[in-house]
Amino acid sequence: MRSMRTVLKGALDVVLVLCAITTTLVFVVRGSSSQPTVTDGATRFAGWKEDLAFARRIGAGDAPYRLVVWTDYQCPACMQFEQELETVRGQLKDSLAVVYRYNPLPIHPLAFRAAVAAECARAQGRFEGMHRALFAAQLHGDSLPVAALASASAIPDTSAFRRCLADSTSAVVADVRADVSRAHTLHLRGTPGVQVGDRVATGGMPADELLPRLREARRRAGA
Repeated sequence: MRSMRTVLKGALDVVLVLCAITTTLVFVVRGSSSQPTVTDGATRFAGWKEDLAFARRIGAGDAPYRLVVWTDYQCPACMQFEQELETVRGQLKDSLAVVYRYNPLPIHPLAFRAAVAAECARAQGRFEGMHRALFAAQLHGDSLPVAALASASAIPDTSAFRRCLADSTSAVVADVRADVSRAHTLHLRGTPGVQVGDRVATGGMPADELLPRLREARRRAGA
């Protein structure tokens, strides 16, 4: 009887080991079968030249270094990435232009309205000021601090700015929605999206990674 129990115990141990090996192999196969998407920073996509030429930017139109940032004004990672961009600007100076596109995520209740505010400010030549004011405000609650944002970004016509914000059918709102649609075609499921040349990645990156990517994109463009 004891010998039989020993045999059965040994058989059970073998079965358990085989199950563990099989489970491990399943996870390995599943993990290795995942396909890279357009957001992996290496996959090329159509329309990237038009994205880089987009007019909503901070920096000179003829700057030799250029990237597109898909941003959400309630996104902490976007705010952090702005600091990395400042480091890059400190090195490239006026040679860098950053094109901004809006990708307000549904989980951020003020993000879409904040993008509209930035676009309304752009209509008065104050995009950069509003862009910086929105991030500095660290948006929370259920409404934008409109008066404070207008003051911080030196909006020349605050009445027109408020009317622009209040018009839900305006071309400004349509422009924000067009950006969201473009972000969806690029499969940008998070923010910030960082588009350098013909490649795009989600989640931002440190300055010491962004700089060589910009230089490589410029080298490829000139090749």
